[in-house]
Amino acid sequence: MEPMTLSFAVLLGFLHRAIAQMNDPRQASNATRYSLKDTVLGAFSVFFMQCESFLEHQRQMYSRCGKDNAQRLFDLTLIPTTPQIRNILDAIAGQELFEVFTWIYQGLHQRGYLKPYQCLGGYLLVTLDGTQYFSSQKINCPHCSSRTHKNGQKVFLLGTRTHVEEHRHED
Repeated sequence: MEPMTLSFAVLLGFLHRAIAQMNDPRQASNATRYSLKDTVLGAFSVFFMQCESFLEHQRQMYSRCGKDNAQRLFDLTLIPTTPQIRNILDAIAGQELFEVFTWIYQGLHQRGYLKPYQCLGGYLLVTLDGTQYFSSQKINCPHCSSRTHKNGQKVFLLGTRTHVEEHRHED
């Protein structure tokens, strides 16, 4: 089997395939302004650009120039706000995107990119970032870490070390 090509375009293709298979949890209405595609790709763009204000910057650029990079780079039609992204994505199970990670993992594995990160009996060393920016009041599993704020509000931290370690022990 020939190793798959890994590129930004291929990654977006994986995301588009996964999005096409997702069921939109919202009721169809005139108030459904942002498509599921724009919502998922908008969330991905923030992670990819490593900038939590990326989408707001793109909205400002569009208002000044009539176009923005989010349209060209990430194929967004309309740019949702961070609260809108959270509201929509909180209703979607994380498993909807697991296949994307599998495709990327297979591509990295086929090309041998993961070998330098193997340690401790063949386990992969993975660093995770963004848990302070990306959390949810609704999405969680028995392996998620959580934080309870002073006001009693509980949020689940997505992708923490504890989450990864507990999943590893299940295998």
